[in-house]
Amino acid sequence: MECLVASVLVLGISLALIVFFATTVHSRATRWNDAFAHVSRQFRGAYTGGGWLSEPSVRLMYGTAHARLSSYSLGRSGKSVVQLVIEQREVRCRCEMLSRPSTVTLVPSLAGLTEVELDWGSQFARWQVAAVDYDEARHLMTDAVRLALDRIWLHPLPRDTAVSLLPGWVVVRKVWDSPRASDLAQFVELCCTLNDQVQLAAAAGIEFVAGDEAQVIDDAMCSVCCERLAQDVVFCVRCKTPHHRECWEYSGGCSTYGCGGRMFFTPGEAPLASPPQWDGHSSAVKPTKPR
Repeated sequence: MECLVASVLVLGISLALIVFFATTVHSRATRWNDAFAHVSRQFRGAYTGGGWLSEPSVRLMYGTAHARLSSYSLGRSGKSVVQLVIEQREVRCRCEMLSRPSTVTLVPSLAGLTEVELDWGSQFARWQVAAVDYDEARHLMTDAVRLALDRIWLHPLPRDTAVSLLPGWVVVRKVWDSPRASDLAQFVELCCTLNDQVQLAAAAGIEFVAGDEAQVIDDAMCSVCCERLAQDVVFCVRCKTPHHRECWEYSGGCSTYGCGGRMFFTPGEAPLASPPQWDGHSSAVKPTKPR
C-alpha cells in the first residue's frame, strides 16, 4: 500500500512539473511571438511565428536592403540571442567587433584575423576589434560607428554583443532577456543606424575623378523624373550624382547604374553627417532570406 501511495505521489509531482514546464515554455514562446509580430507590423515585414521546435523571425526591408531578424538559444547556457542580418555593399572584408568582458561565445572563431589597436579611450575600451584588413578596419571605426556600437550594447541593458562585418552583410548578435516588444523594435532601429554609419564611413574613403566637391550644373536634370534640379537637391555619397530628394526616396537610393549607393548628403552638409531617418515603410514585396 505504501509503495502504491509513493508511486502515485511521484506520478503527481512529475505531472505537475511537466505542466509547469509546458506552461512556462508556452508563455515564453508567446512573448517572443508577440514581440516579433510587433516588429513585423512596425517595419512592414513578413513574420514567421515560432513553435515548440522553432523560433520566430521577421524578414523586412531597410530602404532597398533585405534584412532578417531572428533568435536562437546558446547551448548549455540557455541564454537567448537576437540576431539581425542586413545587407550592405561597401565593406568587402571580414571585421569582428565584440564587447568585453565576454561571458558567452557569440562569434565561433577569430582565426585568421588581426586585432586592431584603436585609440578609443576608456569610454569605448569595452570593444575588441579584429579584422582581415587592419587598415580598412581602422578607417571604418569613426566616432559615429563607435557611438552606434555602444548604443546597441546599452539597449535595453548592457549585455554581450557582437557585430560581424562580412562581404555583403552586417550581422548583429546580442544576448537578450527583455520581454518588451518596443525594446526589440528599438534594437532593429539601432542596428540599421549602425549599418548606415558603417557604409558612410566606408564610402567616405572613395575618391572620385570629378573632384571632391559636388556641384549642381546649370540646367542639370534629375535622372529619375527628368526634371530640372532647382531645389531640394541631394547628392549620392558614393558617386555624387544629384537627385531631387523626393525622387531619391522614391527610388530607394542612387539611380546611377551600377552605383547602388543608399546614403546621400545635401549641399553644404558633410558626407559623414547623420543619415536621414527611415520610417520603416517600403512598397517592396517580400524579401528573400539573407544568406
